[in-house]
Amino acid sequence: MDKPKERHLIPHEGEALVAHNLKIMRKAARLSQDDVAERMRRLGFKFHQTQIAKIENGTRSIQFDEVVGLAKALNLPAEYFMTQAVADPEDPHYELQEAGFRLQDLEKEWRTAQDLADAAKSRLKEAERDYDEIAERLGVDTTPSGDELTFYPAPNSLEDPLREDADAPAAE
Repeated sequence: MDKPKERHLIPHEGEALVAHNLKIMRKAARLSQDDVAERMRRLGFKFHQTQIAKIENGTRSIQFDEVVGLAKALNLPAEYFMTQAVADPEDPHYELQEAGFRLQDLEKEWRTAQDLADAAKSRLKEAERDYDEIAERLGVDTTPSGDELTFYPAPNSLEDPLREDADAPAAE
């Protein structure tokens, strides 16, 4: 009887991309395959160094949740594994690609900071409206004089117009 024909698994294009990027980014992080496997185990995956080796050489398929786990294990966005091939450190474009990744990270950080600033500005405007409505309801004049900044008095301070003894002369 003939021996069955030996077949080499050819990874799907996406798996080959993940395998390539895993190997490059693992080495760039100066992690061994065993280090990555240990990090995966801490994340709840049953991984061993040989599985990392098989993923990297394309002989083991990889599930989506494992890609997400590998991204967490390497402290990288999962998109780095799946969108485009990462350049090898020997590649002349490696430095440019690394700068591009840093740029993407900082753009995300900037967008987050902008969102936080916009939210804080909105809360400030709401607080100013509340203050003005309460002052109007109580008949307190809070109109700024000239181009000066308006500083609101501390509650119950001598400058507070709502203080119960506000008509008493301020102590010097």
